[in-house]
Amino acid sequence: MKNYNMNHPPSAENEVKIIILCENCSQKLRIPKRKKQLRVTCPTCRHEFNYKRYLFGFSSNNKKPLLVGLVGSLIGFFLVEIVNFNRALASTNPLVATMITIGAFGICFGTVLGGAEGFFRKNKTRLYYGLKVGAILGLISGIISGFFAQIIYNFILSVLTVPSDPSLTVVMFARTVGWCILGLLLGTAYGIKENTLGDLKFGLIGGAIGGIIGGLFFDPLSIAIQFGGGTIGRLVAFSILGMTISVSINYFREVAIRRNKPEMYQEITRKLPPNPRLLLPDSTKKER
Repeated sequence: MKNYNMNHPPSAENEVKIIILCENCSQKLRIPKRKKQLRVTCPTCRHEFNYKRYLFGFSSNNKKPLLVGLVGSLIGFFLVEIVNFNRALASTNPLVATMITIGAFGICFGTVLGGAEGFFRKNKTRLYYGLKVGAILGLISGIISGFFAQIIYNFILSVLTVPSDPSLTVVMFARTVGWCILGLLLGTAYGIKENTLGDLKFGLIGGAIGGIIGGLFFDPLSIAIQFGGGTIGRLVAFSILGMTISVSINYFREVAIRRNKPEMYQEITRKLPPNPRLLLPDSTKKER
């Protein structure tokens, strides 16, 4: 593990240290635990970045996942709006319509989430690979989650004998379950792309939790913000959903790496490109 060293006085050696990850190569770094912002240089890839700790284990490193989630959800939102304006879709079976709609969002979000790593690292090979795998798995995730979301929604209405106009609570519950499934599958897709058992496991957990959080806010935001005939409200709701899924996946991944979870260094299959983390020096795998 690499130590933070920026010519601090000897007394700094007695400071409490924390472990962070390089935002470029995921190399583990040991830096002083301070409230103010620090300028950090990764000794492995020489990438320089600012780091600041926030509450609940979040940090300035979460800015990129926030951006990725926002961009992915915005692109997905606009495609969903285009799909929903299609008159032919309105006359389609509700189950098929939901699968198409969520599939449209999934392919956009999955593409951005998959290609983010290669984009930020300026690695064209990882970028193209991530875009391709993210698009395919994102589409599959969207279609599957759309199927289950509609089935669960219909099941809830039938079991609770809800009238044709269900309450907000019922709608929120059904929708949250659907978005949880979407987040879970997108997190799974992310783990497959990253090709480690740890990324698969914690991507699944993080995606599901992010989907639940985003799902809980989705309908209240859509209803509360009625500018543009509700379009702005849906835009905000999709943005919150995308950001919570992306940040949650990244948060659980970082925690697992900092805690030296062995599965973060266990490859799923050799048929997929290896995770760049596995190419780091052995000292990154175990804390010393």
